[in-house]
Amino acid sequence: MDGLAELWEPSDIPEVEEWKDIMENLGINPRDPRRPTPQGEFKMPKFIKFHLLDGGQNLDDIFWEEPLTFKPRAGRNGWIELWGVYPVSSILAHPSVSLFKCLLSNTANTLHWFCIQYDKLGIPYAEERQLKRVMSMQWIYLKGEMKGELKRPELQFIDALVARKVRQLEEDDLGDLRRRDYTLNISLPGLKDPRNNKVDRFWRRIRVSGGLPLGVFADKIITPLWGWVRNLHCHVFTDFKDGSLFGPKECNSVDVGHFYTSGYTYIPEEEYCIAHILRDSGEVMGYRYDFGDHWYVDIKVEEICPADQSNGKISLIDGAGGILPDGGSGSFGTSDWAINLRIADISEAGKRKLVSQVFGATNFSDKVQPRDPLTYDFDAFNIEGTRLVILDSKASLPYASKKAVSPVGEHTVESLMKNENVSSIGRNPKDLKKGTSVVRTKVDDTVFWEEGQSTVRRDNPKNTACASCGSPQDLKTCAKCGQRFYCSRECQTAHWKEKHKRDCKKPTRS
Repeated sequence: MDGLAELWEPSDIPEVEEWKDIMENLGINPRDPRRPTPQGEFKMPKFIKFHLLDGGQNLDDIFWEEPLTFKPRAGRNGWIELWGVYPVSSILAHPSVSLFKCLLSNTANTLHWFCIQYDKLGIPYAEERQLKRVMSMQWIYLKGEMKGELKRPELQFIDALVARKVRQLEEDDLGDLRRRDYTLNISLPGLKDPRNNKVDRFWRRIRVSGGLPLGVFADKIITPLWGWVRNLHCHVFTDFKDGSLFGPKECNSVDVGHFYTSGYTYIPEEEYCIAHILRDSGEVMGYRYDFGDHWYVDIKVEEICPADQSNGKISLIDGAGGILPDGGSGSFGTSDWAINLRIADISEAGKRKLVSQVFGATNFSDKVQPRDPLTYDFDAFNIEGTRLVILDSKASLPYASKKAVSPVGEHTVESLMKNENVSSIGRNPKDLKKGTSVVRTKVDDTVFWEEGQSTVRRDNPKNTACASCGSPQDLKTCAKCGQRFYCSRECQTAHWKEKHKRDCKKPTRS
């Protein structure tokens, strides 16, 4: 334990003596490696190490266990989420019960109260404890983590699970799954059609290659399927068999500050494809979007075609439910969306309010709100309007994600947009990779969007798809511009006639 104390000097933490006094008043000897569990038992952790000044407050008792032998926590349907170390949201674990409680009320206020009181039994309580721990403990471990030394106990524990999962993935034999087409049903869990509670209210059915990289799946398929904004929020895929998480490398979106509610860390998704998680019909993986609002999505395999009957092309087969709001002033996510929809179903005032919030969302900024909000249909699904239209585009850059910028003081939108030396994307524009740049888009006189984008830098051929059909197989670049990939001469010819002839030109590197 003395060695751990040497990671920090009194000059690094001015309140170090005061902090020691607090621990001793709690009956904790800072130099004793044991810490009290939530049940009050002083216990030696089997794997993690505590910092000298960490009394273990608000840490779940599962972290006293051995990560490679502990029993993961299972949630709804017996699935494991968040590495198996945290409880899952009660409104998703028991959506029918939670929505039944909503039906007990005839007013929006009482309806909302019922849902909040019920949900206090689940993840909000866990999130409260996690937040208290983050606010009080992360500064103690910050220096050690920056130096690659002692990490927070949560990361020590989960890093061991990450390492085990990566080893398993390296040893796995996927056979021909990468070259087989999957029919997937993508739905919001817990939201049933009010006219038939056995049918999902929001869902999409697609056909896609099992070899499609997870990053491409998230950026170019799932995002447009729900009408969300590209590169605005972070996301993770969940393997429900063991709770392992996959997400974008070095993501710096505005919601990553809430990562403590979404599993703390994940395996970089760039090296993996759909077939690494889903391998049999009937299997389901999770997708969580926006760590602040928490949109939960279930992705279920309905069919896996034989390789000789697969072509790798992406197609949208069918669906139900309209565009889901992304960003803006409304507090949404799957649970909150379910509550607000139920309110709108039984209250005209509730529907007027929800329509106003929806049209204030970021992805509705180019849409006109109906004069009469009561005519708006949350369930309207337009298959033609939901066609995948962003295959012909560069991959998003999660390390330079989209940010909204508003001028302060004497600055104006125009003056900030012209300043090439200052950026809000989380890094200096001069530090971006060669072939990328900061792109600014004016919204109005009060705000503009700022995002890092690839200009002449081509996508990683192992982490992209055909610009015409979406297949990840046998990709080759356009010989002239080198900026688009194609799986076949037929796709290249079709895309040339449709669009690329107007856009193709040899890039000029700066």
